[in-house]
Amino acid sequence: MNIIGLEVSTSAAKCALFSTEEGIVDAVQIPFESSVTDKVVQDPEGMAAAALRALGEIVGCSTREISAIGLVGTWHSLLLLDAEDRPLGPISMWSDLSAAPTVDELRKDQAFVRSCYQKTGCMVHAMYPAFKYRHLKQTQHELVRRAAFLSSQVEYLYWVLTGERAVSRCTASGTGLFNIHSLDWDPDLLDFAGLRPEQLGELKEVFHLGGLRASIAQEVGLKPGTPVTVGAADGAMNQVAIGGAERGIMSFSVGTSGALRMAVDAPKLPEQPSTWCYYLYNGQRLAGAATNATNCLDWFLDKCGNRSRGYDYFNQAAEGVDAGSAPIFLPFIYGERCPGWDEYRPGGFVGLRAQHGQEEMYYAILEGVLFNLYQCYTILTEVAGAPERILISGGIMNSPFWLQLASDLLGRELWTTGAKNDSTLGAILVALSSINGEVDIQQPAEPSIVCRPSSPERTRLYRERFAKYLELYQATRAAAL
Repeated sequence: MNIIGLEVSTSAAKCALFSTEEGIVDAVQIPFESSVTDKVVQDPEGMAAAALRALGEIVGCSTREISAIGLVGTWHSLLLLDAEDRPLGPISMWSDLSAAPTVDELRKDQAFVRSCYQKTGCMVHAMYPAFKYRHLKQTQHELVRRAAFLSSQVEYLYWVLTGERAVSRCTASGTGLFNIHSLDWDPDLLDFAGLRPEQLGELKEVFHLGGLRASIAQEVGLKPGTPVTVGAADGAMNQVAIGGAERGIMSFSVGTSGALRMAVDAPKLPEQPSTWCYYLYNGQRLAGAATNATNCLDWFLDKCGNRSRGYDYFNQAAEGVDAGSAPIFLPFIYGERCPGWDEYRPGGFVGLRAQHGQEEMYYAILEGVLFNLYQCYTILTEVAGAPERILISGGIMNSPFWLQLASDLLGRELWTTGAKNDSTLGAILVALSSINGEVDIQQPAEPSIVCRPSSPERTRLYRERFAKYLELYQATRAAAL
């Protein structure tokens, strides 16, 4: 049996062909042109065109019969549509924080903040569609007046492929409008936003299938009616691909963003808004946290004129740095996501001295990214319990030193399935389960240990530096208020 995974991310359309006998047999990635996205907003028609091109390339390179297509897109995107399902503007991506002024006002009402957080698992924050829409109502009245429906990146792609307007509960749980307890749109928050339920997609489980439109089927070379899943969020599908949908498994992903996730059977949230809780499938939720990660490294390489040297040079150079005397880096140069949800939090180096060079600065960024994640880890394990196993993925896998630093800081063994294109593979596994009528998703690979803590001394050193990081975190928070 052959399944296609089709993913639209912040920067590219990705497509993979999976065989139940051979695994991933082909993959293609088509970066979005600058006319399609600036990583903050995205042209919906350009996004869909790139996705169809990727799909057509995969189909055209094989004579295999395709049984289904699994869709995946980003969490927290917002697209306004008119009454004919035509886009009224670009897709606002998670990185679009233009709603921050409106959010600032809303956060003055702490009772409202706590109520939203405990109902939805989402903080009152500018990245969530509920507050993006609220901001648009206050700043672009005519645009909102013309909007008949609210959609998202993967919903729009699903509509292009099938003609059905629907959304998975998984995707919906990242909007700030979805009640994580009742698993339905929250009526109070719809009233707050000035929305009616019929303006939102019909809620489905991630296993829901639509049929490929005849016109699209002809364009890409597939059979009309080929089953297409309703689409899910990339973070959730990453969790599925690495086997993290099982209890007691934590995913620890360090790529452009950093993320921690654990599958739980009921909403798990601390009293103070810090981590998040979204929906996966079959009653399971994901408790987790998200941070900035390699975008901080990219900032350093680009702004300091080091792009020509690249990651490999600095990863190797960081191994020779004396960690005990290195500066501390606060990884908030793009603002803070978890645990403080502060769009305006400042970042940068503390303790930088004349004897420090670019190697020490790069090391401090590697360490600071992990400190932010470890900070979230301590909160998440308090509410969801300590994981039995930690599965790691993302760009960190390309740096043995950074991987070892993570293992030493956590004081835990790190496991991996070795899977590539994790979120695309997750969508494939959901599609396979959908057409087979299976409730449980079968994992294609067993995990193995990729890294162990090197010594108690290293763990102790990093924990001592983490304590300094927390002191600086609190101090900069006070300075930002």
